[in-house]
Amino acid sequence: MVDGVMLLVDAAEGPLPQTRYVLAKALEAKLKPIVVINKIDRPDARPQEVLNEIYDLFIDLDADENATGFSRALCGSQRWHGDLDPAIPAPTATAL
Repeated sequence: MVDGVMLLVDAAEGPLPQTRYVLAKALEAKLKPIVVINKIDRPDARPQEVLNEIYDLFIDLDADENATGFSRALCGSQRWHGDLDPAIPAPTATAL
């Protein structure tokens, strides 16, 4: 069993149909989401707009207040940007 779900969303593409499906299943199972906006170092990244789209998706899926207070983090290929939420520490693994 799991306690939560990590929802990974591309900073340029935003939520895709499969994102909606997976999030709907996670909310149905009452799992606490952590949203990770990935690839924020791309030139076409739009992390704030994507975050707004994610909030809209939660609202469209009738998520309760507990779910919409999700933890969130930003990350790119070279650097972790988890400082949006102090509950998510930076990874400690070194590059291969």
